[in-house]
Amino acid sequence: MYFLGVDGGGTKTCFTLINKDGNVISRVIKGPSHPTQIGFDNLEKLLREGLEEIITNNNISYEDIERVTLGLAGYGIVKEIAEKIAEIVEKVFKDIKYDLVSDVRVAIAGALAGEDGINIVAGTGSIALALKNNEIIRCGGWGYTVGDEASAYWIGKKTIALFSKESDGRVEKAALYELIKNNLSLSKDAEIISYVNDKIKGDRSEIAKLSRICSEAAKLGDEAAMSIFNEAAVEITEMIKTLLRNFGKEQVKVSYTGGVFKSGELILNPLRSMLENLNVQLIEPILSPDLGACLLAYINAGYEVNKEFYNTIVNNN
Repeated sequence: MYFLGVDGGGTKTCFTLINKDGNVISRVIKGPSHPTQIGFDNLEKLLREGLEEIITNNNISYEDIERVTLGLAGYGIVKEIAEKIAEIVEKVFKDIKYDLVSDVRVAIAGALAGEDGINIVAGTGSIALALKNNEIIRCGGWGYTVGDEASAYWIGKKTIALFSKESDGRVEKAALYELIKNNLSLSKDAEIISYVNDKIKGDRSEIAKLSRICSEAAKLGDEAAMSIFNEAAVEITEMIKTLLRNFGKEQVKVSYTGGVFKSGELILNPLRSMLENLNVQLIEPILSPDLGACLLAYINAGYEVNKEFYNTIVNNN
């Protein structure tokens, strides 16, 4: 008896198989699964390949998988996209009992291990979710063309803008200036324009990757780069404050997932400072999003999470 969790986002898609005791049996990693990035045909192909690899690699059958929970990017407020994703998932998983939710739903399930609270997701995109009495309340998540404040894409865009300011002299040249030139192999500063417009064609994922350069520059003492992470912390704090309106006077657990938080104290230190006067407890994520999907699959199959199962799945994180 197995349970499959699928966490699909703008960077990668993780298929994770656990057994009834909560042990991780297998993981298969694929590329991004957001249909606006790869198209619906490629989404179907990716899901089929991931499922087949899980089955083949572990010498099991469809019948051995009791439940699947898929958390997929794009399965949200845009009706046309959500409906198309649902059609594709039904095609691929029609022989297995499954539940389809958004990638942020499995992220909060993992980060808080099923408990009520708030989770900030800041990867390629961004959104904040509150879970209270099995109800999901969202804040942000408007997409990169409208919002997605504090996301890697948002930081990447600000990184490009900062480079242009350092090039002009509007901001004093510091670590970020040389890092951009070296990493992007720019012989002239103005080549950043053709890099963004022609080489990567404004690709959301490629721009999001520039957030890593901003992080590196900040760690080298570039104060302007540091300020971008401080701005991100402000945006995250505002989302948390908004979601706190749905809770009473009890202390609320707040966690986080996504690549932006790989910058560590650059984002966490200002965030802790901004949350000091709020009745919240900032905690590291308990489970990864793929294990959050596995946890939901286990619960949706009708099983109760006891102490033994909980300890096992946490230790397998």
